Amino acid sequence: MSSFPSRSVEIWRSSLAGAMTPMNGVFSFEVLQTVMVPQTLQFLAESALTPPKIGLGPFSEAFLRGMRYADPREPAALLFWKSFQNSEDLFSFDPDSLSDAIRQLELHTDINLTFSRVSYLADVGRGPELPLLIMSRLPFARAVAFEVEERGTVTVSLEGGDFQLSDKARIAQQHYSTGMSLLAGEDSASGLVDAAFMQFYLSIEATLERHERGEAIQHGQALFGSGFDDNLSRIVTHVYIARHRFFGHAHPKYLKGLLDTDTAFDIAKQTLVARWCARRLLELELKRPLVKREMRLYPGPRQSVAFFGDAGSLQTEFALPA
Repeated sequence: MSSFPSRSVEIWRSSLAGAMTPMNGVFSFEVLQTVMVPQTLQFLAESALTPPKIGLGPFSEAFLRGMRYADPREPAALLFWKSFQNSEDLFSFDPDSLSDAIRQLELHTDINLTFSRVSYLADVGRGPELPLLIMSRLPFARAVAFEVEERGTVTVSLEGGDFQLSDKARIAQQHYSTGMSLLAGEDSASGLVDAAFMQFYLSIEATLERHERGEAIQHGQALFGSGFDDNLSRIVTHVYIARHRFFGHAHPKYLKGLLDTDTAFDIAKQTLVARWCARRLLELELKRPLVKREMRLYPGPRQSVAFFGDAGSLQTEFALPA
């Protein structure tokens, strides 16, 4: 899901809600069962039976009231009690307040609660069970191609024999490989896009042996000569700025990606730039051509972006959010 939580949301609404007024029920979060999450949900269910008598805030009270209905057959469900006057009240509910509630609970319990789907289940006399609203957060879908020309490049690479890896190249490749692994799992756990970017960045930093942007550019030119051309220099500069602005530090000025869907994707797609840059620098370090397979991110079902190493696109399609 990335630590940029803003995503497009697919919403299903039941026509049965129109006949119900008022309505009581729970928002049921389908929580990813990562380490310590099952124990945390079990604790909340137990605490709901004998809740604290004083000091509970509205969010905590709603969670404990909801967890009274926890079902052992659905161990991944986190329940948040909420009442509405009618269907209009329900369907106009701001889902951002649910994210606020989750953040509160995460702070209380020292846990990450990753979810991509939440349903409102109305109580019709047998406990909350009737779904009236389902919100599913759409992921930043990924795809890696393996085109005919890419296969040819790999064949040529195989025919060139094994790579002779220096310690520096080993470190750079390890970071690159980890970044690819994290990007493959994006949206299975919070923060993976961010982590993937940082792994690609660390691969770049390992190859250039510098963490300051200006020094990295100068050393890249010294290491690789004409191979480190103006195009690559601009791409490296772009990645270092993106890292400093969005991934390496947290400044309130640049937190719009937490709130705005378009900005979140504009930040996330910088990972494609960092990936290409890391691969190109590995190519220079190894002094052998490497395939750079096409990778795409999809903000929606009919849109996609890919980075092919053209620094000109850093001013247009891959421009950093202001």
